[in-house]
Amino acid sequence: MSAKKEDPRAVRSKRILKESLIALLVESQDIQQLTVKKVTEKAELNRATFYLHYLDMHDLLKQVVYDIFDDLSDQLSLILSLEKMAVDEQLLIFLDYFYQHRKYLSVLFEEQGFQKKLHNFIIELVQVRRGMQKMTTKDVIISEDIIAASIIGILMWWIRDGKHHSSEYIAEQLSVLMTKR
Repeated sequence: MSAKKEDPRAVRSKRILKESLIALLVESQDIQQLTVKKVTEKAELNRATFYLHYLDMHDLLKQVVYDIFDDLSDQLSLILSLEKMAVDEQLLIFLDYFYQHRKYLSVLFEEQGFQKKLHNFIIELVQVRRGMQKMTTKDVIISEDIIAASIIGILMWWIRDGKHHSSEYIAEQLSVLMTKR
C-alpha cells in the first residue's frame, strides 16, 4: 500500500514557514525573540495555518533542525561513500556547508538541543572516519565524545570569529583531530 501523498499546499506552507524562520534568525540573531506572530507575518500566512502544521515555535524550530541534519547527513553519506575522495576533501564539503549557512547556524549553536544533535552526528562521522583507517598497537585512543566536543567548539569559533581562516586550513586541523586515535 502506498503512503498518502501530502497536499502540495501543506508542503508549500511548511516550506514558507521554515524559510521565514531562517530569515528571521539571520536578521535578528536572537532565537529568544522569535514568535509565531513574527514568523507568520514574515511568511505572509495566518496563525491558523501555522498551528495546522506545528504545535508551537519549538516544534517549528525542531523541524528546521531535523531538516538541516537530514541535508547534512545526505551530503556526508554521499561523500563518505566515495572511497576515492581524500579525507580533506570530505572535510571541506562538511565545512563549506557550515560556512554557507553560518548566519543561522551560529544562532542555532546557542540551543542545547542543536548542540546535542550535532554532537551525536559528529561522533558518528568520527567513527566512520576511524573505521576507514588501520589502527596500530601504539595508537592513543581519544574518546569520540571529546573529539566531537572539540569539533563543535572549533566550528562555533570558526563561523563566529575565525572566518579569516580558510575552510582548507580548518579541514587540515580537523583532519588531524578526527584521525588521532
